[in-house]
Amino acid sequence: MTSPTFSKSNLPKQLIINNEYVDSKNSKKLTVHNPKDGSLIADDVPLAGEYDVDAAVAAAEKAFPAWKATPPTKRRDMLLKFADLIEQNTQSLSELTRITLGAPHASFGGFEISLCAETLRYNAGWADKFAGESYPQEDGFLKIVRNEPLGVTAGIVPWNAPIGNVGLKAGPALATGNCFILKPSEKTPFAALALLPLIKEAGFPPGVFQVLTGDGSTGALLASHMRVRKVSFTGSIPTGKKIQEMAAKSNLKRVTLELGGKSPAVGQYTRLS
Repeated sequence: MTSPTFSKSNLPKQLIINNEYVDSKNSKKLTVHNPKDGSLIADDVPLAGEYDVDAAVAAAEKAFPAWKATPPTKRRDMLLKFADLIEQNTQSLSELTRITLGAPHASFGGFEISLCAETLRYNAGWADKFAGESYPQEDGFLKIVRNEPLGVTAGIVPWNAPIGNVGLKAGPALATGNCFILKPSEKTPFAALALLPLIKEAGFPPGVFQVLTGDGSTGALLASHMRVRKVSFTGSIPTGKKIQEMAAKSNLKRVTLELGGKSPAVGQYTRLS
């Protein structure tokens, strides 16, 4: 098992395109702080621009025909292995999230990593169960419905539970034969960028699973891209409205939106008796 070799002193700061770490062609960078104490974590995190998004989409398009033709049981096995690798690297992945989220380690050493792994396993089980439908032919016509993958898909995830959302978005896309581009939040990018060794060890071919860090401008490029066939977004209602509008104005891509949620807050109260 190839464990990510990243830590707070050795952070991943390159995009994942075509199963390789590559430098962003965009000169702009992201600055990331620890919200717990305001300390600077990094000021040179890549912000994927138009060239980077186009490169990732092109790699996904090239990989799609072979990935679509990959037997569902093989896609299933890759997802199951990826889930195991995620769990085996709980400590390092949760630490890479914690340093820019400010949450206690226990919150991510358990719940978030387990959420990702179990969601990947759940979707892996569906890989060979999209049977399609057929209808009676009393009217002289044989009617058959076949399920086909869309092609290049993208997932834009929020700052909270960034690895948990990988399972929720990448799992269904990959299980059904789509190629997938992950755009993590600009506030918690490092765990997603550390996934390349696990993606490769799980057996995903180049171009099938890629990661582009960036801010809202990167998400907008994905939502408006003419060759991205679906985008899934978790976040605020105003941003979700913008993504839906950009999707409609571009190629009328399919959109899944999870909007308006929030992390729990710890409140303080005064006992009156």
